Amino acid sequence: MRRPNNKTLGIFCLLLFQGFLIAQGCLAHEVRPSYLALEESSTNNFTVIWKRPIKDGAAPDLTPQFPEQCQLALQPLVELTGAAKIQRGTLSCGEQGLNRGQIRIDGLAITLMDVFVRIQWLNGDSRQSLLKRSDTGLSLDEEATPPIADYIGLGFEHILSGYDHLLFLLALLLIVSSKMGLLKTVTVFTLAHSITLALATLGVVNVPSAPVEACIALSITLIAAEAIYKRRGFQSLAISKPWLVVFLFGLLHGLGFAGALTEMGLPQGDIPLALVLFNVGIELGQLLFVFVALLLAALVKRLIAKGFSRWGFFWNDVSGNVSYNVSTYVPAYGIGIIGVFWSLERAAGIIV
Repeated sequence: MRRPNNKTLGIFCLLLFQGFLIAQGCLAHEVRPSYLALEESSTNNFTVIWKRPIKDGAAPDLTPQFPEQCQLALQPLVELTGAAKIQRGTLSCGEQGLNRGQIRIDGLAITLMDVFVRIQWLNGDSRQSLLKRSDTGLSLDEEATPPIADYIGLGFEHILSGYDHLLFLLALLLIVSSKMGLLKTVTVFTLAHSITLALATLGVVNVPSAPVEACIALSITLIAAEAIYKRRGFQSLAISKPWLVVFLFGLLHGLGFAGALTEMGLPQGDIPLALVLFNVGIELGQLLFVFVALLLAALVKRLIAKGFSRWGFFWNDVSGNVSYNVSTYVPAYGIGIIGVFWSLERAAGIIV
């Protein structure tokens, strides 16, 4: 086979190097919102749990603010779980109680972090709301409504900010060529991660997050390797029956998805609704990503057909029978490099 020219090799190496730099910059971790839980222990007095996820060794600088009739007293002792910083305390609201005014989060408007607020009263009433940078306050004067959009939005953001899950989906698109095969594979992936998402959220399965995240990164590497094998004409179980391999890996990804719900400490009565809506949000985000990826792939294919071969992206073997397209290898190698980087990084985190 005639070797590619220096220009092609240079572009190829540059793209792979950029993939490595992207791997260093991406967090590859799903959304984990901060969590503010208020539970009434006696009339107008509440126990407080204030949990903020640790990111790059630090928790976001967020401070809960309550109506003027309420006095917050947080304990100076801070619990560190490795993934979150937790503060406990009390909230006393006097005779007026916690039924008027607004709960807001200072600092939320300048961060990308969401805050899930849950209030539980002695009479059995409860209220949940997801606060965002565009809506940093919860009005207690308004009638409470089920947080349907909040749970769906949380799942939607969860998948679209989970770069490892998206890269896994992208790698799947490289090994599944037919539309029917893609539909079957994505459906199986959805079924698999829904099973473990439900089991983990309901507390039936409890697996430490660090090994799960490392295995998810490894699954990206393995699927990317299968994509490379397919382009070289090899056959394997993942290539001939991708749905079978995807089901096994989907179980792992479901455990990763569960982190955003299990760490919020939802009450048992809220879990079924939250689980269903959260999963709906994940599927909507997943379908959006697949659609955009296929659209971009079609665009790139058309651009290549219109003359990218003149840039040296194609070369033939000696017999002239086989045409190699470097551009089809770049995504697989790029995804594989990122997967390897994350695998090593997360494995090191387990050991250390």
